[in-house]
Amino acid sequence: MKRVLCIAESCCDIIFGALPRIPKPGEEIYCGHFEVKAGGGANTPMVLGRIGVPVRFLTGVGDDFFGEMVKRALQGSRVELADTGVRAGSATPVSAVLSTKEDRSFVSYGGSGGDFMTEKRLEEEIRQADIVHTYLGYCLHYPISRLCAAYGKKLSLDTSCADADSIGEAKEILRACHFLKVNEDEALKLTKEYNPWRAAEALAAFGIEHVIVTMGAKGSIALCSGRRYEQPVIRMGACVDACGAGDSFAAGILAGAAAGAPMADMLKLGAVLSGMCVTWYGGVSDTLDADTVRKRFHKN
Repeated sequence: MKRVLCIAESCCDIIFGALPRIPKPGEEIYCGHFEVKAGGGANTPMVLGRIGVPVRFLTGVGDDFFGEMVKRALQGSRVELADTGVRAGSATPVSAVLSTKEDRSFVSYGGSGGDFMTEKRLEEEIRQADIVHTYLGYCLHYPISRLCAAYGKKLSLDTSCADADSIGEAKEILRACHFLKVNEDEALKLTKEYNPWRAAEALAAFGIEHVIVTMGAKGSIALCSGRRYEQPVIRMGACVDACGAGDSFAAGILAGAAAGAPMADMLKLGAVLSGMCVTWYGGVSDTLDADTVRKRFHKN
């Protein structure tokens, strides 16, 4: 199985779950569930580690209570840290997650650590990996795509609405990308197109081999070397929290890529993992393991 390197900053999620609604300004509402978990960029590597994919994580956390909690969660999920991951004298990013059954809102603190990788460290880690997974925003600030191209590594990108306002900002990076996962809203924003298939075609025109668009309750689509794939949502139980579902879906794509699986199986695995994720609070549960995922994959 191929080795995956994930590059992202980690954060600690303070989850206020089972809210009847998001509170109005000045209003206090009691939640039905409370939990503190590692989250943010840590979700995808933790899912990969728990389902048996060899994964290394280049990240940064502060030397504080929240950073120690994140580090323990990563180690417990069999994620190999690129180094200690701890930045002395810095504060770990923290997000307060306000979660209802329908959606969630966030209040976040970005931490105080600044850059968490040097170009030398980045080059060393990319050289050892087979697949490199990160977010488009990091590639806008670090030479990740250039190094992947130089060492012949497959680059997998996830996106967020804050990463780029248009393709023009990111076109050189997209040309180096092998796997691009983007949600429907982000795909339309990046391409200025009006439907997900048109957006996927616009992105594939940059030479991206695999363009995957997630569409929430409508499932997902993929365009791979001109061939179209569709995957409906796979429901694993009642939805309690959508936090981390996109990260779990990305882990399914990466796990399939690491095993050399066809795109249809990659999409299905992403649907299984994201379907499981929404049945618990936060991105990853201690109940997640390879045997459970394998059984649910074959059952569906």
